[in-house]
Amino acid sequence: MAETTHASHNPAEEAVPTTKVKEWASKARIELGQWLRTATIGSDVKAAAEEVWKRLGALESALVSQTKPEAEARAAFVTWVYENDWNGGFTWYLEEKARVVAEANRLEAEQAIQRFIAKARTEAQRATRTQGGLGTVVAGLADLGTQQTFTGTSGAYPYLAQTEKHPVMEEILAKVGQGEEWTVDNCAEVDAMNKYLYKIKARVLSDVQGKNLYFHAETWNWDKKVWQPRKACGNCDKWLKTIGARRV
Repeated sequence: MAETTHASHNPAEEAVPTTKVKEWASKARIELGQWLRTATIGSDVKAAAEEVWKRLGALESALVSQTKPEAEARAAFVTWVYENDWNGGFTWYLEEKARVVAEANRLEAEQAIQRFIAKARTEAQRATRTQGGLGTVVAGLADLGTQQTFTGTSGAYPYLAQTEKHPVMEEILAKVGQGEEWTVDNCAEVDAMNKYLYKIKARVLSDVQGKNLYFHAETWNWDKKVWQPRKACGNCDKWLKTIGARRV
């Protein structure tokens, strides 16, 4: 059986900082201990990782008691990993840490997206404070692409000058058959979308990234005297689906 040789690269050399080594060792020891209790790994690697855990504890203790200078204690640990960690316990720790960090970053990114999407609702609700009710609808639009929000009011778009109506908005509306008693250009979503189109300087319909657009509308409930969420009407429902936008 061929003799196993140790790889020339020492992962500890890059992973262990040159300052605040005690803090790093304490954190690494706690992390590794937690992961060893929950992870499913082969016995050889597990044994190697457990030995690394012990060495981290020894490193931390040496620095707490100041039996060795920081640089010397660090060098001793790094050398130990190079000379003794044949089954890759330290490498496993680094890989597990990278996985945990990547998952945490993914969750944070997803939560950030959800917080921004919620701004469509927030902007619509904020806009209701300046409206007089009586059937008026306000809409908020959050665009993940530009990280900007827009608001619109029902009845606003039809009264715009033709030069203020974006050609792409007109193109979108031209493809919508009237499904409500009001015209297809009357809704608050249309007003908000028109503002978005100007902001992104859209030239053609393909410039619209519908998957990044989230709408929320609020309408005045005259009987209850409150604003309340409203689904897309029969007109808007068609063009929102056409461009792939969603509602929150």
